[in-house]
Amino acid sequence: MKKSVATTAENKPEKSSKAKTKKHTLFVEITPEKYFVMCDGKQVKNFKELADILRIVSDDVFFYHVNEQRNDFATWVKDVFNEQDLAKRMQNIHNRMEMGLELYKNMFEKLEKLNKKQP
Repeated sequence: MKKSVATTAENKPEKSSKAKTKKHTLFVEITPEKYFVMCDGKQVKNFKELADILRIVSDDVFFYHVNEQRNDFATWVKDVFNEQDLAKRMQNIHNRMEMGLELYKNMFEKLEKLNKKQP
């Protein structure tokens, strides 16, 4: 006869507010408080959304977030996704199209690595 085990909220592990990290940052799910909110109110949840939005966002919005004092996109990539190398590359980009291309390139390289690991 099996015993049933009661669980209570007290013995369940706490959920972290950090990004849920899976094997690759392409598949990381982040919580809404970690979304990047642009100065025009648009919300960005992942690299693809950021790369896509950089193609259409105005230069005014882009330069609000990327200027001589800061690079909010690079900071977000570093702090939320812990992608230090990508953030360093983004830190030196001050053109929205180039930054989008860097993000697409990063995603493509990660997908290539995943495909090589599969039989």
